Amino acid sequence: MRTVFYSAFILALSISAPRPSIAQTSTGASGGVGQVFNKKLPDDLPKAKILFIKFSPAAVPVERPTEMSRRDYKLLEQHAVNYPHANEQLVKATAEYPYAYRITTQDSTAYYQERGYRYVLMHNSFNSFVNGTFRGSGSNPSSPTMVDLYLKDLSNGDKYIVDDFSETFVYYYKGLVVMLLKRIHKQFGK
Repeated sequence: MRTVFYSAFILALSISAPRPSIAQTSTGASGGVGQVFNKKLPDDLPKAKILFIKFSPAAVPVERPTEMSRRDYKLLEQHAVNYPHANEQLVKATAEYPYAYRITTQDSTAYYQERGYRYVLMHNSFNSFVNGTFRGSGSNPSSPTMVDLYLKDLSNGDKYIVDDFSETFVYYYKGLVVMLLKRIHKQFGK
């Protein structure tokens, strides 16, 4: 079965789009609206605890329901194939993370926020294969859909954009964590 993993070359090409440093607002876990900071990590990151979200399985019906498009059904099938490998990459890649962290599921962020976890590593397309919103590169592979990789402050909704990447790399946790580690090294020297 075809997977969504592509060469690292495309990833390298996809991370260079410029952005303003504070460009928009976002909503926090507590409902608060925060600011968006480009290529800047929170100053307290070395002392804060972060959550890394693993992919969860999604039920794939044996046969495509009539109300589901062929494309959405194919995306669910691809998720079922790709998420275990992505989660294995996450475990291996986070071993290099220099600060306090936990790997958990998306539905448990509120639980860990109550226990002192401040940030979550996220991107705009985390659920795109499951909810049918994946755009990828469509019919034009030279123009991929770009999404932000960011740390989200669970208390106020601030987003600290690490970088952007092609949506076709949604399951490439190894590369996404490396992007975060490079930003940490650049800002904190770790």
